[in-house]
Amino acid sequence: MDNTRVRILNEIEAWIMDPDALQICRITGMAGTGKTSISKTVCKQADENPDITLGGSFFCSCSTGLAAQRDIRCVIPTLVQLLALQSAEFRLALAETIELGIQYKEASVQVQQLLCKPLLALKSSQTPILFVIEALDECGGETSDGMLDDAKCHTIVTSTLVSLVNLTQSQFQFPVKILVTSRPETQIRDTPMSHDKLSRILRLHAVDTAEVDADIRRYITQTLDAKLCSKPKLRAIITDDEIEHLVRLCDGLFIIAATALKHTMGAGAEAVVARFKRLLNASRDNLSAGVASSLDNMYALILMEAARADGSEAPDLPALLRLLASLLGARVQLSIEAVSDLLGLEAYDVRASLSRLHSVVHVPEDDDAPGLRTLHASFGDYLYGRAADQIRFSRSFGQAILAHACLITMGESLYFNISHSPSSYQPNLSTRPGTISLALEYACLHWAHHIASYNPGDEAGSESFPFDIEISLKFWPNFLFWLEVLSVLGKTNLAPGLLTIARTAVSLSQQVPLTYSFCHRSATAYYCSSFKMQTYLQLRLTTQSSGVRRIYTSLPFRLQTRPRSSTRTSSRTALASSPSKHLESPLNTAEVLL
Repeated sequence: MDNTRVRILNEIEAWIMDPDALQICRITGMAGTGKTSISKTVCKQADENPDITLGGSFFCSCSTGLAAQRDIRCVIPTLVQLLALQSAEFRLALAETIELGIQYKEASVQVQQLLCKPLLALKSSQTPILFVIEALDECGGETSDGMLDDAKCHTIVTSTLVSLVNLTQSQFQFPVKILVTSRPETQIRDTPMSHDKLSRILRLHAVDTAEVDADIRRYITQTLDAKLCSKPKLRAIITDDEIEHLVRLCDGLFIIAATALKHTMGAGAEAVVARFKRLLNASRDNLSAGVASSLDNMYALILMEAARADGSEAPDLPALLRLLASLLGARVQLSIEAVSDLLGLEAYDVRASLSRLHSVVHVPEDDDAPGLRTLHASFGDYLYGRAADQIRFSRSFGQAILAHACLITMGESLYFNISHSPSSYQPNLSTRPGTISLALEYACLHWAHHIASYNPGDEAGSESFPFDIEISLKFWPNFLFWLEVLSVLGKTNLAPGLLTIARTAVSLSQQVPLTYSFCHRSATAYYCSSFKMQTYLQLRLTTQSSGVRRIYTSLPFRLQTRPRSSTRTSSRTALASSPSKHLESPLNTAEVLL
């Protein structure tokens, strides 16, 4: 919003332009104080300023569902890539220093090889190069490859910060400015970046209250004026005292003002006044309960109103919470269509439910467009920890829902030749077949992670979910069809890791160690572009007693080493037309028509 945070933004611009200033500026503040808005504005202004080079920005987030945005290992390579796209000198210098596999090296090595050495080509530049790292504290959790957990991630965060400080202390005096924002977390506070002699520190929660209130008041007033500009009589009903009441309710947190106005503006202009006054009345008795209470009361009101469908007095709160638990637990941003397919719901029901939560959940316009996510991490924090008993749920609740949904989806959607390949001796099609939906892709890539993330101890009074039974019934009979989907997606290299995760997470039958061994012994087959040829190579490496071989030889096709073009198509067509008929008569030999 224009004319808000003016002093802070001016200070940051002056810091960027001052060649003698400390090269790191750290903005710290608790959730909702406006760190993200400031970072976005700084990036926009730097991009528009010809005297500043916006080298790159990385917005960490644990609420978008994008695993890369919470993976600390992606920060430095992303910033380097963005700068290389803008500077030919940096790009050429980078080409000389970059090494294969650098993304897997320690943070200190990454900073040295990807930043320090290439930046020597720009050390005489008079134009400051700005890097922005937003919400660094939101890096954490298990990564997409399963190699990092919270503890390991925090270690790398610390190493990265130390390396960036060392970069700014270099004898070469690189023309670099680094802006880092985060909550005041211990893992960041206890690094050299928090030393006032090494970095400039702006504490948003320490800004003068009158200044913050003035910015929030201006934001509320301008938003209401813009929404009701064509309805001056309606605008006049909202008094200055009521605006001041909302300012006091915010207690210095921009997130409360933003959430309140987004909720209020969700309906037409005629309903804005009623919603605004109802929101204030619901919070009137809780003004002195503290900062978190103000936000929590608003979240509770939004949830209860959203749960009352079509004006009914009987809220369907459990269904809504189940949907939110799935949204928060998803490892990537999904679409309305994918969520409905995974959870067995109608797409229009999912959209209707989430649209009533528009003030806290981003809902894409198209049902098939990924992008479902919560707007702020504080909403997830509220649902996981501070909400009332009838609303609060654990992280494991969403993991159990998604694990079950993934297994069900694979059990119902996987089948032989799902890629519709015309020939076993041709590579996979260059275009993705429509038979592999986003829901099925998600299920095939993430089922094991959700099982591993489920902790029955998080659910009071609940028993362990029988994932071993679900895997036996839904996954193993479709194991090779699962590999086919990974092949089409170009992700067969993930198979051993996913099986390892599943193997360590639950107690399974003897099929797991056999299949795990079989996957590793056939690793070279993963580089073959034809799934059918992969299957042939894999089965040649298994023993006669292998559980996988027993599963595969029960299917209605046979392995052979010589092509039989005259029968290959007809056999596949027959299977596709009537799979159940063929499955009733398992073959005794290990020949498969590829």
